[in-house]
Amino acid sequence: MGKSPWLQLCYLLLIIVGGLTIFGSLAILIGKLCFANELHSRGFLYVTNSITTFGVFFVPALLFSYLSTKKWFSYNEANKIVSAKLVRIVMVLSLFILPVIAGLGILNEQITFPESMQKLETWMREMEEAAKVFTQTLTANSTVPILLVNIVVMALFPAIFEEFLFRGTIQPFFTKWFANKHIAIIFTAFIFSVIHFQFFGFIPRFMLGIYLGYLFIWGKTIWLPIIAHFMHNALSIIFDFGAQKYGIDLEAIEPTQITGFYPVVLLCGFFVVVGVYLLWKASRFFKTF
Repeated sequence: MGKSPWLQLCYLLLIIVGGLTIFGSLAILIGKLCFANELHSRGFLYVTNSITTFGVFFVPALLFSYLSTKKWFSYNEANKIVSAKLVRIVMVLSLFILPVIAGLGILNEQITFPESMQKLETWMREMEEAAKVFTQTLTANSTVPILLVNIVVMALFPAIFEEFLFRGTIQPFFTKWFANKHIAIIFTAFIFSVIHFQFFGFIPRFMLGIYLGYLFIWGKTIWLPIIAHFMHNALSIIFDFGAQKYGIDLEAIEPTQITGFYPVVLLCGFFVVVGVYLLWKASRFFKTF
């Protein structure tokens, strides 16, 4: 692969577009063959979403790594073992991050656009509703087996596939280009949030992307942000499953109806700051030895 960062970026974009074209078409074809009369069913969405995300995120990441280093798992730091201590901190921290992300999401949803940008706001909200319909289709009337499949399809697959591309490929690429890991982390988190096309969840996803970016730097391996990403998604799915079982409609609940919601979010925010500090401290310790 050429040394020019612009040329490398073109290669990466071509690979991603190629993955989208090939695997997107393959996903639709297989989905229609398997679910000819149920094109909006849970099974159809499982198949098409899994194949598409595999081809758009994971395959381009591996190909770019091979073209750059002649190794499939070198550029993305997947060939390195993650520290057990860092994993423990991340798993505990995931419990406190969830309410903070929810609080940021509520603030994000309250953003309104000026009248001159109403068409843009309408389009963004339509994209948001489409994403909600997708999620609701997969999580509605869940049983334990469906919950387990959802954890694989909606938590494990996105965690692995997306992290390999964003933190394992795009972030290292921009770190080399900008010669500044902090700018690369922020820029990658911005792309990570925009690419989901859920603009009223942009802020929490952007902040989550920054957190995952630093985990990649501190852990020196892609597996630490993958674990954190998986934990966040899985806990969200499990929490929604539990709410359904108790007949709670999370969409209909206002934060003000939850006793102590904001104090809990602030308290969790404090623990998140402490946890992030411990991660940073632990990562510096492991670099020393």
